[in-house]
Amino acid sequence: MTQTVVILGISGFENLGGSADGHLYQKTEPEGSPSRFRFGDGAIPLQFFPLHLIGHDASAALLIDGKLVACGAEERFTRIKHGFNLAGHTVLPRRAMSYCLEEAKLTWADVDYWVHYCRFSGDSVARRLDRVARALPPRQRATLEEEHSRAYRQRLARHVVRQKLEDIAGRPIPEDRFIQVPHHLAHAAGAFYSSGFDSAICLTLDGYGEEESSTWAVAEGMKIRRQGAVLLPTSLGVLYQVVSAYLGFRAFGDEYKVMGMSAYGDPKAFSSVFDEAVELLPDGSYSTERIACVDLDEWLADSFGKIPREGRLSRKAADVAAGVQRKLEETVLHTVDHLSRRYGGDRLCISGGVGLNACVNGAIVRSGLFKELFVQPAAADDGASLGCALYAYHGPLRGERSAAVSHVYWGPAYDDDRIEDTLRINTSLLWKKPSDLEGEAAQLLAEGKIVGWFQGRMEIGPRALGARSILASPTSISLRDRINERVKGREPFRPFAPSVLAADAERFFDIPDSTSARFMIVTYAARDGVARLIPGVVHVDSSARVQIVYEEDNPRYHRLLERFRELTGLPVLLNTSFNRAGEPIVGCPEDAICCFLESELDALVIGDYLVCPAAAMSPVLT
Repeated sequence: MTQTVVILGISGFENLGGSADGHLYQKTEPEGSPSRFRFGDGAIPLQFFPLHLIGHDASAALLIDGKLVACGAEERFTRIKHGFNLAGHTVLPRRAMSYCLEEAKLTWADVDYWVHYCRFSGDSVARRLDRVARALPPRQRATLEEEHSRAYRQRLARHVVRQKLEDIAGRPIPEDRFIQVPHHLAHAAGAFYSSGFDSAICLTLDGYGEEESSTWAVAEGMKIRRQGAVLLPTSLGVLYQVVSAYLGFRAFGDEYKVMGMSAYGDPKAFSSVFDEAVELLPDGSYSTERIACVDLDEWLADSFGKIPREGRLSRKAADVAAGVQRKLEETVLHTVDHLSRRYGGDRLCISGGVGLNACVNGAIVRSGLFKELFVQPAAADDGASLGCALYAYHGPLRGERSAAVSHVYWGPAYDDDRIEDTLRINTSLLWKKPSDLEGEAAQLLAEGKIVGWFQGRMEIGPRALGARSILASPTSISLRDRINERVKGREPFRPFAPSVLAADAERFFDIPDSTSARFMIVTYAARDGVARLIPGVVHVDSSARVQIVYEEDNPRYHRLLERFRELTGLPVLLNTSFNRAGEPIVGCPEDAICCFLESELDALVIGDYLVCPAAAMSPVLT
């Protein structure tokens, strides 16, 4: 390509109505209500892969000549988790697309190629239906068939997606400028082309795409060659969702709570149940078809019994969580080992929603099967917009190999004028502009204060990595518990992650492969004695979901860690996302100030300003 080419990558689908209420499938029903795993009132149970729910985590990414310019998830702009709208329906990422164009100083007319992250056809929907409905009685099959047909006609068909994008842009999109990329290929491309690797094996793992829940490919140079797939109704992602729902959590979006809970349980307690749920096959694949049944609720009840205090930590709940987590790790390692022996090579790329399971990624690193593991930091569908754009650039458009995506700061930033204007309209705040912002913030943290940290361009992906973070000293368990209970409003068993200076990381954590350690997406073991020094960020199993901080990625956050080290001797901070439970991470200054006022944060560092509530002026701003 000799001329500038602008590519807009898009994930998400517009839900036009019908029975598709995304929140119906997220929230646990109260005790005594109809089972969440049965057909009823038009609802499709999780284990039969409701087609109309595809479209969560909508996002957009903009490439110019293969270089990433902007990327963002719709939830950060609408303030509704996972990119749903107020009715709980999935959406196309209107605001995220507009942001990308604004960041690049472009208009809709400047977009050369519109690239979408799924490619459904009537035939693929029919094949999917045949597989997921083959064990259903006629009435339930008819319900599922109608749901699939309606979802395809109203939302998933190529011409429908293109028309909706034309409506958003207010202009036609030529047929030859609209590219659809198969869902799992978008995931694989997002990981491989972001990794900087010359060659790698690519493994994708999620709930479901068009027909698959997992694929594997061999990638080299510009090419990604698919080698195999796990087809529905097998899905590790849906298995984990089903267990999450049974434990009383949201089936969609709370899987990370189950991962955190699993460290408190005994994985052997229900190992026979999960051995029945997941069959490991000789070719390196697996089957979870046991859960694709109409009697799933009875099987779960017979297998686990009643779970006391649903959604809360209990011995039985922890044992179930430990069992599903252990089986997930065992199954992924089974596949990864097979891929290593069959295809060779020493690099592995992972993407798809299951790739956010940091414990699985840690198990892969510890296995030593590959020398380097790269996990796409936005591994779920919010990263598929970047993946499909990268695939289009390297594949159909035959662009030159693009540079690695080495950091996550591709969202919007706000200058001091915007921040100060926002501060001035909040009379309940006091603020100043310190000459040594990092030094004063580090002093507050050393004194045990909890600080909101809002700096530079927003992160992509689900992890706050020093742009939209809540920070605290890692030395106090009571401080950790206060953040969980009174700042974040979340369950007490959930761990926090450490940010650590790159120069000091291996003194504190056993990091045999740091390829993905920038992104807080792999668990590593804390070294001997470290848990006593920084108990606030080491989990009960002595693991930590580490973020290594490099100066070139985030200079101000790196300076803050250096100043904290000067004061305390520790190059580590507790870092969690700047939000409260059930909310997206804050995006703009207004979001940050609103969250600050509604939580019990002691101070807010936003741009060049240090902020506190008026009542706290004396201890913070003096």
